[in-house]
Amino acid sequence: MKNYTTYIFDLDGTITDTTQVWLGICRDGLLHCDVTPPKPEVLSQYTHDWKEMIKLGLREEHLDKFTKYVHRIANERLPQAPLHVGAYEMLERLKKQGKRIAIFSTLDRPIFEPAMKYRNLYAVSEVSVAGTDVPHRKPHPAGILKVLSDLDVAKEEYSQAVYIGDKDTDIQAANNAGIDAVLYYPPSHQKIYRLDDLKKHHPAAVITDWQELFTQ
Repeated sequence: MKNYTTYIFDLDGTITDTTQVWLGICRDGLLHCDVTPPKPEVLSQYTHDWKEMIKLGLREEHLDKFTKYVHRIANERLPQAPLHVGAYEMLERLKKQGKRIAIFSTLDRPIFEPAMKYRNLYAVSEVSVAGTDVPHRKPHPAGILKVLSDLDVAKEEYSQAVYIGDKDTDIQAANNAGIDAVLYYPPSHQKIYRLDDLKKHHPAAVITDWQELFTQ
């Protein structure tokens, strides 16, 4: 694994183990709007942007109703979602090594904030950016570029920065920003996401355990 100076992490599904939580939230949101949800492996492909739910049968005029419902139940369920095994210890270790750490998530700020606070992630993250802090969602690089700007990372230093996430849009966003992408692919994700599909976006590395970040 390459040794970077700047580590940017996705939050949802990467630091926090929320895959099943989100699938339940989206399923209940669709049911709330009288839409029959698809199987989990299908639903998981549409959870990065609420507008994607229209492709699953949600009426466009019900998008606001869906979003408000999801925000409400997400605020109840997400903050208490467990961290992936070894995630916080990994962040503390990187911080002690003098690495720069940031978190960028597609989560809307009203959901992002309580999750960050509940897990004390502000203590280990120098910069944090939520999905609604930037004008474009992943795979657009806006969020990653904002983090790099907030950290004052010069463009010639981008080769020493990496974005670590668990979805195809994470890898694409990193590539579009001009930095490396590392795919986090723990056993819990292997039942939902196909590794071959994710590898098509060319991550610089794939890890299944946080200790692999320190394997030189």
